[in-house]
Amino acid sequence: MKIAVCALVAACAASGPASAQSFWSPRVNRTNGIATLVRYQVAPDVMELHGTMSAPAGHFVSGLEFTPDGRLWATVQGPAGSMQQGLYSVNMDTGAITPVGQPTGLAVNEQITDLCWNPVTHRLTAAATVANGGFTTRLLGFDIHSGSVAIAQTLTSANVKVLPVGVTCRPSGDYLILDLFNNMVARDQENSVVFLGNVISFTAAFNQGLGTHFPTGTIWYSSFRITNSLTSAGVPELRTINPTNGSDSFVAVLGDNNALFTDVAVYHVPNSCPADITNDHAVEDADFVSFASQYDALECGSPAMSGNCSGDFNFDGSVDDADFVLFAIAYDALVCP
Repeated sequence: MKIAVCALVAACAASGPASAQSFWSPRVNRTNGIATLVRYQVAPDVMELHGTMSAPAGHFVSGLEFTPDGRLWATVQGPAGSMQQGLYSVNMDTGAITPVGQPTGLAVNEQITDLCWNPVTHRLTAAATVANGGFTTRLLGFDIHSGSVAIAQTLTSANVKVLPVGVTCRPSGDYLILDLFNNMVARDQENSVVFLGNVISFTAAFNQGLGTHFPTGTIWYSSFRITNSLTSAGVPELRTINPTNGSDSFVAVLGDNNALFTDVAVYHVPNSCPADITNDHAVEDADFVSFASQYDALECGSPAMSGNCSGDFNFDGSVDDADFVLFAIAYDALVCP
């Protein structure tokens, strides 16, 4: 079900990185709480509805993200420690979400608030925080095949308390976090939190999501601007964030004032020939040498890993035998499709 509707106001810049990019988001009706998967773009302004994202009772879709192969994923937030939280796959045509598996490794007092792709560790990573008013925050890297928590980092800070409602990665693999308590953008540097600055239009009363366009490093987010108070009418907007100082810039109005756009995922055009590591349109000996080097390094986050872990074809955070099987098939075929 794809219904095109004219929902983006034409007060947006046609130039710059916004053009030729599509953004996907859960669009939540503020009256009934129903979420619809939408795709929107600017210049020309188009919005498509792709069906209802039905989360389990008492839960809601809190994050949305693409892997480099063009698949769409979501996280579901719910009561602390619920095993119905965790990683879900998303049908881009219908909006239907399907649990990947139980999030083994999630603490009993944690709630998942957002999802991002880390291009260095090759993990879909969620921000999770305790639900009882504390400020312990962890970044949870999922096993994309089982839905379990494969790696976890606990964020520490001597000066600021972090309650994340949005998380994304820069191309370098550093995390950027939107914080509810301080309305700030913070960055994880070796598990520490650094205050970058206030996001001018960010409204802390609602979940906000971040998304990165990795080729340009542009950080996007969906904002719900409140004019006077938390009960006054708001305007949902698409904006960009300066990852250095936290300032933001207007791109487009998202049309429906009764809707919350709870995350923004930037579509990545899939690589049709991922085994062509050298990008010469063939999978040959030079690609084998590059793949072998990554195979020796094994873990995507290892300092020895080269090429942004491009040999991790199945996105499990390592270059191993399973990836070698996929590489061998492409190597035998030689020419990229």
